[in-house]
Amino acid sequence: MNDTAPIAVFGAGGKTGTEILRHAVREGIAVRAFENSLPEPSDRVDNVEYFQCDVFNDDFSGELEDCRAVISALGIRFSPSTAIDPPPLYTEETRRLVEAMSATGISRIVVISAAFVEPQPSVPAWFELTARPALHNFLEQMRAMENLLERAKGLEWTAARPGWLLDEPYTGEAVITDERLAQDCFRCRHADLAAAMLEFVCENTWVNAKPAIARPEADRFEKVSALKAELGID
Repeated sequence: MNDTAPIAVFGAGGKTGTEILRHAVREGIAVRAFENSLPEPSDRVDNVEYFQCDVFNDDFSGELEDCRAVISALGIRFSPSTAIDPPPLYTEETRRLVEAMSATGISRIVVISAAFVEPQPSVPAWFELTARPALHNFLEQMRAMENLLERAKGLEWTAARPGWLLDEPYTGEAVITDERLAQDCFRCRHADLAAAMLEFVCENTWVNAKPAIARPEADRFEKVSALKAELGID
């Protein structure tokens, strides 16, 4: 597949997905946006073709024709109910993506996992004690998703492992390291993650790997109260 063919982006209406589309358009990279519920026209990224797609139930292999790769920005919004029993999005939807890719001859996929799937020496102790228990079921699904990708035959995969995601502007300063976060790196901006995921596809880097992505941030973004507020933990 030539390097001007479009990249299929799933979860394109979420924060990271939208940033992937914006970055792609700025860089002149063709993309096709897939989302379960299409954003309102005013919320869509200009010059991007959107497709409504229920990954669990729809046959979307036709829309993948002529695409060179898949980027999955699919994710589950944290809430007390999803923390207890998260839907099998990371596992089953990723399996469906891989099956559709196989049917259309696509071998390259980049997905979002999380740095916290594995112990991280640079992560504050309070995070391990406070947030990790709340995220346990999410992280177990992400671990299973990584295992699924590793077992798939003929697949060229990348499981991006961002630090704790942060909704702030793009910096281009993310530190990318193998599997574990770099020292003093804890948070990862959605926009920096988006740019890295596109780079992995366009430059064919970090194939069959789990790159950790984060950067040092200001104390106001990394203190306990900020993380608890974002998680909704008292």
